[in-house]
Amino acid sequence: MGLDFQLLGPLRVRRDGREIDLGRPQQRAVLAALLLTPGQLVPTDRLVEGLWGEDDARWPKDPVGQIGTHAHRLRRALAEPGLLVAAAGGYRLGVRRGAVDLFRYEDGVAEATALRQRDPVRAYARLTEALGTWEGRCALDGVPGVLAERARGRLAAGRFAAVKALHDLDLGLGRHAEALPALDALAAGHPHDEEVQRLHLLALYRCGRTAEALAAYRALCERLDRTLGLEPAPAVVELAGLIRRGEVPVPPRRLPRPCQLPPDIPDLVGRAAPVREAERVLRGPGAPVLGLSGPAGSGTSALAVHVAHAVQDAFPDGQLYASGGESGPASAGFLRALGEWPAPGAGPDELCARYRAALAGRRVLVVLDGVADPAPLLPGTPGCAAVVAGAEPGALPVDAVRLAVGPLEPHDAYELLARIAGADRIRREPDAVAEVAGLCGHLPVLLRTAATRLAARPQWSVADLVEWLARG
Repeated sequence: MGLDFQLLGPLRVRRDGREIDLGRPQQRAVLAALLLTPGQLVPTDRLVEGLWGEDDARWPKDPVGQIGTHAHRLRRALAEPGLLVAAAGGYRLGVRRGAVDLFRYEDGVAEATALRQRDPVRAYARLTEALGTWEGRCALDGVPGVLAERARGRLAAGRFAAVKALHDLDLGLGRHAEALPALDALAAGHPHDEEVQRLHLLALYRCGRTAEALAAYRALCERLDRTLGLEPAPAVVELAGLIRRGEVPVPPRRLPRPCQLPPDIPDLVGRAAPVREAERVLRGPGAPVLGLSGPAGSGTSALAVHVAHAVQDAFPDGQLYASGGESGPASAGFLRALGEWPAPGAGPDELCARYRAALAGRRVLVVLDGVADPAPLLPGTPGCAAVVAGAEPGALPVDAVRLAVGPLEPHDAYELLARIAGADRIRREPDAVAEVAGLCGHLPVLLRTAATRLAARPQWSVADLVEWLARG
């Protein structure tokens, strides 16, 4: 993982997930100045002015020496040779943009802006993800100095613009009910921002609260006239007229259709019967749950993915996939894929409730492979279904259909080896092929690994593969 730098909140640096002690506030200010322009030379005099201001009467006795001391201590704290270097009257911090949360955020905003017209669903998801990068109330929280203060103001303005753009996308995607609570708070906190007020009026109207929207418009007119001597912007006036006449169109809600399935395995053999049964179950009524279990190497993961691809047409609203890990992070990821965004700090119960609410009215297939606790991720919504591979029997609901997946039959093991290693090679040594299958326990994962090794070594015979397997 290496070093990761956080500017969007309290300044933090983590190495492999563990926070590094950056020492005094002045050292943090120097690091912040270097992180704002990574890879570029920052002159020492700019660092001095950024830390103590332009009035040299307020500078310490030896400001250049103090900057050098702070840089030296930062080098020791970061413990990465060559990362922070002094050159040509200044300092350079050689970090890649992806290691700094600020630039991940800015890249996300730029991508969302580019997508906004042609793909608003993806733009919404990307912008929401970018805003989720912020971990605090303001950037560089607690970092002293003029430079940090200016950066805070610039980044706060950019964040505010991104929040407004996100709510504009909300309304364009028909998410007015979800956006209204946030717009209520935003409108109250920014009474003179006419774009915020326009979005608030539109959300109120689309939620069926026309009288409140018109009252809010009248209050805005009075407020602007009283405090600024201005009339509302033409866009706000036009919207108010459309609201009075009931002519504001309500767009249909546009929902993303995620497809998270891994690629299907082309050489799946010997599973025709379980595949047929799995398709029958998943295409059935209600919210069916199919559990696949078997010994390690039996290929339950591959079978789950193959079956999901086979029934994809029955779930036009999307296919979700999670492998390993806990259900909490998986449900947060599923929410984002479905066009929702978990509230900061939301607990597992809230995530689960919002996830299941997001599935209501949709036909979505959920594939869970080795997830520690699959129960919170099972949809339970009619029209949806789930395939669970590798779960303990007790982790599934009582009405789940369970399929046991065992070793392959000898002729299927032979077919799998032939498909991967080549039919001619396998045909020439039938006895050795039988030994390979036996050493692999007729388990498809082990057979596929052995066949791939043989295919990569054209000078080997099947007997050579037997010898290698016997040694291992």
